[in-house]
Amino acid sequence: MAARPRDAAPVRNRSQRPEGAHDLHQRGVEPVSSLRDPHRPRYFISIAAELADVHPRTLRIYEEEGLLCPQRRNNLRLYSEADIRRVRVIRFLTRRQGVNLAGVKVILQLEALGKIRVYDLFDADDVERFVEGGIGDDTDPDRREL
Repeated sequence: MAARPRDAAPVRNRSQRPEGAHDLHQRGVEPVSSLRDPHRPRYFISIAAELADVHPRTLRIYEEEGLLCPQRRNNLRLYSEADIRRVRVIRFLTRRQGVNLAGVKVILQLEALGKIRVYDLFDADDVERFVEGGIGDDTDPDRREL
């Protein structure tokens, strides 16, 4: 048996794949790539605010109120697709349903516990259209030009 240099990478063959990886591949299930992961932080606050159609200050307020928790790197807030979707749900609840931020917090906490779903509380189609950005809100005070 030939000696391998210490700094060489370990050699893996098919039988040494991480447990379960081979089984998933055989069943046609591909691992989720980091590009498709909705929880991967990728947007700075200015871009996230634009995608969610809110002012950056609104995102900071939601974070202060405990409604949103973006990841931080080097003291910069980074938002994921899931964060942006959550902001849209918050906007739906506040703008369309008239729920205040304290009520939104309770609803989101109950949803996290699996007790309720926002889509079950309100018309699912209306929620989906609003959250997916299909409905423009021309009266949004967060987007007024100064």
